[in-house]
Amino acid sequence: MSTKQILLGFLPWIAFSLIATRVGPGAAGMAALLALVLAAVLVGRTVARRESVKLIEVTGLATFAVIGAWAVVAPSSDAFLANYGRGLAALVLAVVIALSLAATPFTEQYARESVPRQYWDSPQFHAVNRRISAAWAGAVAAMGVGHLISGVIASTTTEYGGYLAARPADLILNWLVPGALILLTVRYTRRVVGETESAPATR
Repeated sequence: MSTKQILLGFLPWIAFSLIATRVGPGAAGMAALLALVLAAVLVGRTVARRESVKLIEVTGLATFAVIGAWAVVAPSSDAFLANYGRGLAALVLAVVIALSLAATPFTEQYARESVPRQYWDSPQFHAVNRRISAAWAGAVAAMGVGHLISGVIASTTTEYGGYLAARPADLILNWLVPGALILLTVRYTRRVVGETESAPATR
């Protein structure tokens, strides 16, 4: 399983986070549009490579199409989307990943590209991917909560002229914490995959 491919699927969310609060008026709509284009490119790339379209790629298409339409239909919501769009988008993804645990854990789509077909229906294969997918769901959910808390702080402090006071929260909750969570989850994924590959007979 390639963690690089998994991280690539998160690119639309990263792009949205980078642009939504950094460009100025209308940034949320612009960020959603760029994220939507990136999600479409990822889907097109997957199709061109004759691979199965990934769950998080489709989720990106749907999520940022809705946010983009929201920004266009209600331009006055830009400030709300700038403060809370990242958190809402992350929580949507976390819910989708969590729901996938009941059927096909989202990481199975990546694992099948490197694991022989004979193991795809084994209980061990499903169990390993549920563990990994559950870890990603938890990490993304934690990021979403952090984004929302940062949004509350930003909206409150900006309202009272305290923009600089919101900067530490933005740095910690929107960048440092997500970065640490991604790093830890990637390491966990690689560790679990490594343990599984060291015992092929039980896969």
